[in-house]
Amino acid sequence: MTAASLASQAAEPASPAICGSGPLEILLTNDDGYQAPGIRALYDALREAGHHVRLAAPVTNASGSSVSFTWSTVSVVRDPADPNVLGVAATPATAAVLGATALYPPGHGPDLVVSGINDGENTGSLLAISGTVGAALAGTMLLDPPVPGIAVNAERMGTPDSPHTRSPDEIARVARHLVRLAGGARRWFCDGVRLARPTTVLNVNYPARPLAEVRGVAVARQGRSTDLQLRFEPSGPEAYASRRLTPTDSSDAADSDVKLLAEGYVTVTPISAHLGETDLPVEDLKRRLDATKFQ
Repeated sequence: MTAASLASQAAEPASPAICGSGPLEILLTNDDGYQAPGIRALYDALREAGHHVRLAAPVTNASGSSVSFTWSTVSVVRDPADPNVLGVAATPATAAVLGATALYPPGHGPDLVVSGINDGENTGSLLAISGTVGAALAGTMLLDPPVPGIAVNAERMGTPDSPHTRSPDEIARVARHLVRLAGGARRWFCDGVRLARPTTVLNVNYPARPLAEVRGVAVARQGRSTDLQLRFEPSGPEAYASRRLTPTDSSDAADSDVKLLAEGYVTVTPISAHLGETDLPVEDLKRRLDATKFQ
């Protein structure tokens, strides 16, 4: 090998970790709060799988924050039992950016931003206000270089009139499956050894049923409807309270996240901060997720 070829090889950038098969540097965040059961279950599962995980999430529940940002000085609370866990007195998007920049040494950062596990689904037009999705999108929009993400949501169990949070065992099962799913999907962000889709997030939803009863994993398009419709009504002098309405029937397509989640599938929906982008290669994602089918 000539000196010129050696110099050429040395000048080539290293392949991003996400385009390989080894452990990842993961920034974990959410909108339910840094002590929420979902994020702690995912923190444990990702570390058990060998990934290097740092957690930065809001101190308190900040659902519905979208990609809103806290511009003032931000205070933090570090978990005394784990220096890699940070509670941030700010919005989810702020927590994600702060964690990705303050928890890593200069010149380094996460390979992937993971947001969740959210207590409740995020499908259809609800993605526009979701703090879970917003935190993951923040990595693609506000970091330089941008970092791709995965947003994870678990539909509440029970009935629409009486939903309830999943048991700790069920949350742990969802977390372990998400680790396998992420392992199958990670190279979808890449073109060979090149990170090709750094501004993309995979939005994952788990249906309201035990994992043993899930019908499979389906790549779904974002639906247009939402089951969250509100109005404000007077509740006292100069005061108003929100009231949830019963939504009209959905006209979403059969391959939408809204429809497929209702049919009992885990849905995986590629979304982008570039709102006009509609040509994401979903067929390639379907192929990569074949290896993560439920057993």
